[in-house]
Amino acid sequence: MLSPYRVLDLSDERGLFCSRILAELGADVVHVEPPAGSHARHTGPHAGSAPDPERSLTWWAMAKGTRSVALDLDDAEDRHHFFDLVRAADILIESADPGTWETRGIGYTDLATINPRLVWVSITAFGSTGPKAHYAATDLTVQASSGAMAITGERDRAPLRAAIVPAWTHAAAEAAGGALIALREAQHSGQGQRVEVSAQRATNLTAQFTLPAAHLGHAPVTRAGGFSIQGVDIPFIWPAADGYVSLTLALDPVNKPFLDRLLAFMVEEGHGAPGITDRDWVGHLRLVRNGEATNEAFVQLRQAVAEFLAQRTKADLFAAALDRKLLLVPVSTFDDLYRSPQLGHRAFWNREVLPDGSTALLPGHLTRSTRSSAERLHTPAPTIGQHTEAVLAELEHTGLRASEPTEVLDQPLSGVKVLDMMWVMAGPASTGVLAQYGATVVRVENEARLDTARLLAPWYGGKVGKETSFAFGSINANKLSITVDPNSPEGRETILDLVRWADVVTESFSPRAMTKWGLDYESLKKVKPDLIMLSSCLMGQDGPHAYIAGYGTMGSAAAGLVQPTGWPDRGPNGPYGAYTDYCAPRISLASLLAALDHRDRTGEGQYLDQSQIESTVSYITPALLDHQINATVWDRVANFDPAMFPHDAFRSAGDDEWVAIACRHNADWTALCDLLASSELTQPSWPALDLDQRRLIADEINDAITRWTAGRSATDAEVELQQVGVPSHAVVHTGMPMDPQLEHLRHLVDVTHPSREPAPIERTRIDLTRTPARPTHVPKLGQHTEDVLRDVLGYDGERIDALRQAGALGTSRRS
Repeated sequence: MLSPYRVLDLSDERGLFCSRILAELGADVVHVEPPAGSHARHTGPHAGSAPDPERSLTWWAMAKGTRSVALDLDDAEDRHHFFDLVRAADILIESADPGTWETRGIGYTDLATINPRLVWVSITAFGSTGPKAHYAATDLTVQASSGAMAITGERDRAPLRAAIVPAWTHAAAEAAGGALIALREAQHSGQGQRVEVSAQRATNLTAQFTLPAAHLGHAPVTRAGGFSIQGVDIPFIWPAADGYVSLTLALDPVNKPFLDRLLAFMVEEGHGAPGITDRDWVGHLRLVRNGEATNEAFVQLRQAVAEFLAQRTKADLFAAALDRKLLLVPVSTFDDLYRSPQLGHRAFWNREVLPDGSTALLPGHLTRSTRSSAERLHTPAPTIGQHTEAVLAELEHTGLRASEPTEVLDQPLSGVKVLDMMWVMAGPASTGVLAQYGATVVRVENEARLDTARLLAPWYGGKVGKETSFAFGSINANKLSITVDPNSPEGRETILDLVRWADVVTESFSPRAMTKWGLDYESLKKVKPDLIMLSSCLMGQDGPHAYIAGYGTMGSAAAGLVQPTGWPDRGPNGPYGAYTDYCAPRISLASLLAALDHRDRTGEGQYLDQSQIESTVSYITPALLDHQINATVWDRVANFDPAMFPHDAFRSAGDDEWVAIACRHNADWTALCDLLASSELTQPSWPALDLDQRRLIADEINDAITRWTAGRSATDAEVELQQVGVPSHAVVHTGMPMDPQLEHLRHLVDVTHPSREPAPIERTRIDLTRTPARPTHVPKLGQHTEDVLRDVLGYDGERIDALRQAGALGTSRRS
């Protein structure tokens, strides 16, 4: 899809996933490395026990299908070659500390004089400006700063990071979409610009909109390993006889059929219990909310379900889930992923040759497309400078990218028309970015089946309602909401008219739904031959498990993310919530933008079949390779890191206040020892200890650090440690004032809504410096029905009234 474009990647392990995504989408990715190799090559894990820049599993996983040029950018001749590369490039990716390239005279403004339409993508820990822009940072401290770590783990222990999904990977995935938004704008304006993604803000998406809860008047969210029903903790992860399963035990009307089927299963298996398996739980929840009953029955329900699940194997429970349509999947180990019948059916795993000649199973696709060709993607990651001669020779036949403007756009995606039939989180989050950057996104809703996202906490003013969800507003800003019922013939015909209007159709129903309505891709492309359509669901459109309905909590378990997070002496416990809902949309966004670019050049539409689990598994490829090659088992590793110690969250002054501290190398360790020595908390021999020696006295060191942090607030500890260069950050939670760096980056912006005064949402995590996003409003349910029918489709009042009388528009009012 992106075959005409060249991407220069100057990043390290913090940006590799960005170019990995662009490479899969067809771009020619060229890594520009120093002669000793990218820092990513020196980052573990490595194949074997000895560090070797040519055997980095991070590099092997994330740089496959790309090329490498080795240049010394401080050498005059090599710098000349680099400038030639820039002249012929469309996108440049970098992840250095802010100011690094400017100091060397090759920052964005320097290179923009060489190639005015260059898109420069910066991936940083905290942004390029602001009070924390120059903080020392690691994955641990960025996750601590994001708000996600505070809600991951268990209340009686330290907060946990998501063990195998680095913050940098979230930022890099976000950056891929940002690069393509800016590229599309550059095609029209002839001008490039900077794209900035802060890993703090990108990872904050996995906090799932909980960080501002207390500031919105909602109860704070804490670590519980699940969610709360009227003060009773309900887990997402439950013990089975031979492992763990993810079960969504929800009591709302939308999920009532799943709960009823689970209770019927328990009765049939001889586990019926009066007052438990025969109770109307939706009604009981209403009574508790109204103060007419206590929450004690919820405790009894949790206990009865736990006892039932614990007596059955993962396989037996999953077989029952498939048969009975339950919201249950096993918690996958890495070996479970390799053996998965679903992934096998969809040819997800591809046995590929690695740079050393051995082979391993690697993800074969991020999404499946009817147009993509992934031949280059399956070539091994390059050795240092493997393609220097060939790439430089190509420059003799490559000129400067054309920079003549063709059209001035009001916003980067102005003119793009999207029919959005997504729901909940994983789908609408991607189309939400399109809307904030200027696309016209018409969102189809149905009052008879209210989108669950409209009822998700936190709520403005702490009051649940279909117009009060902060989460819904944050992912649906700028969209036009219409209510249409596709179950009615008139509603279906209206949707077909919208398909004729649209460039893109997106949907996230189960595979049966669109076919039942006659709105599947084969049907729609007869109406719109150049249509781009994305179907995004948990498992993908085909395979033995394709029809499983579920949420991102189940996706996280099935994708292998849950088992590594937790404490070794307890069950897996994280990452928090519907984690795949915040990984998959970034892949959706990049795929849609690449498909739009392809259609602009060729006139060809295409169908994108996204399994949210498959897209998410690609985030953890280095850990998967480590398991295959080194037999490393990632299982409930707490905050352990193989390359750093100390590396944990330490209790500070206050109730449930913590500060994350990580020592990357001996210099960090020595600086920390000096700080502790001022409080007489170290031994004279400590500064000389290497990593392995420090681990031998881990308890003693951790105790000393805790005594130091306990005497000061988390933010004071953060500041003192940063002043001596030690990576650290308070574990940010909803009870704190808004983080000053997030405030500086305008993480929250006020938008309008017909039913309330302007109120904040979390805006898109992608920042384009010349043509920024413009979130303005959150739609009320059905607010734009008549406007869209009249102004977009050209329906007259008589036809609109007829649709309403036929029940095709639900109960939406005139706007």
